Amino acid sequence: MLRILRQVGDVVHKALRYALDLTQPGTPVLEICEKVEAFIRANDAKPAFPVNISINEVAAHYTAKRGDDLTIPKTGLVKIDIGAHRDGYIVDAAVTVALGPVFVNLAKAARAALEAAVNAAKPGVKAWQIGDAVERVIKNYGFKPVYNLTGHKIERYLLHAGYVIPNYLDKSASQALSPGDIYAIEPFSTNGEGYVVDGKEITIFRLARMRHKVFQPLIDVVSSEAGPLPFTPRWFPQIDDNTIAMALKAGVLHGYEVLVERSRGFVAQYEDTVYIGEDSAVPLARTLDLL
Repeated sequence: MLRILRQVGDVVHKALRYALDLTQPGTPVLEICEKVEAFIRANDAKPAFPVNISINEVAAHYTAKRGDDLTIPKTGLVKIDIGAHRDGYIVDAAVTVALGPVFVNLAKAARAALEAAVNAAKPGVKAWQIGDAVERVIKNYGFKPVYNLTGHKIERYLLHAGYVIPNYLDKSASQALSPGDIYAIEPFSTNGEGYVVDGKEITIFRLARMRHKVFQPLIDVVSSEAGPLPFTPRWFPQIDDNTIAMALKAGVLHGYEVLVERSRGFVAQYEDTVYIGEDSAVPLARTLDLL
């Protein structure tokens, strides 16, 4: 398993580097998403979810829509969140691009928090202790963590496997890390209140049911490409947006609302997926080596 995870982590590392090169002011977000997803597929892996490009106060869950006209701004914070898998073994990682000097420290806070979290992640350590390390670093930079976003345990074909890694000292996250565990650790820093709320848009979906009399053709098409993992309608030109909307209403699909910082504060994110070894965490995407 670790061998496959390292291979997938290498794909994600290279995909993040490619995305960083593409993320220039004026570049269409749709172009970045499509090129990076194609890069993942060309490297003998599949996207574990659509490439997320979340800008400024949008914290997460935005991927380009069909015909999307959104472009990278001249100034701001651009979060690039990429996941890939082989045979269901997932690596999930993210970086932030600070466009303009005023945003650099916010991105640095999230990156330094990830570094502290990875260093703290060892067998026997409680999840809340990692959250404590994240919160201390971000507050030392003069910002707040996003309190209602967390890292998450990963299992085969399952991005969110129940246990979480908080971004603050939350003793309810009392599970101890064990050798063989896989966790995505993702600190979010903000100059806002520190809470996200659901936005009005849904750009990412996953199958919620595998059998339905009316929507079985949609289920079969989506399942053949994405399986139980999140997808974007962009991947399925044969499925129109009206059918997606009806399937969502019928409970066949689950939608992930775009997440927005409640006070419209700007948000930065860094993330890596770690494999818990016998005495330390193995960063699979090597996110901290990118910048």
